[in-house]
Amino acid sequence: MRIVYVEDNEINLSLIQRIACAGRHLVIHYTDGQSALDNCANDQADLILVDVQLQGKLDGLELTRHLRAAGQQTPIIALTAYAMTGDRDRCLEAGCNDYISKPLPVPQVVRLFEHYASLTAK
Repeated sequence: MRIVYVEDNEINLSLIQRIACAGRHLVIHYTDGQSALDNCANDQADLILVDVQLQGKLDGLELTRHLRAAGQQTPIIALTAYAMTGDRDRCLEAGCNDYISKPLPVPQVVRLFEHYASLTAK
């Protein structure tokens, strides 16, 4: 499975790469929303993970809105340190399919990858 991960934190990137590698998935990484927006159409991703808080002009939710407006149908999962009431709804309203709060729970990420990998295998 091809996973685009938009994240500016090296520790979170390393964790996702280790989990993805264990499942034999490829991670394509961008550190900012604009780079992801510029390249995502060509990446042929099966899953997109976006950090909600990104440096630069496009945060993760704004990136998601742009991707959806451009017709991107790939599942998008928001990853965020925000876990307050309403944060999940904000992510879904922006066009995300789901959201995971940080710190990233490894078992949940593994299940997430397994779920989307099983959908791409069909």
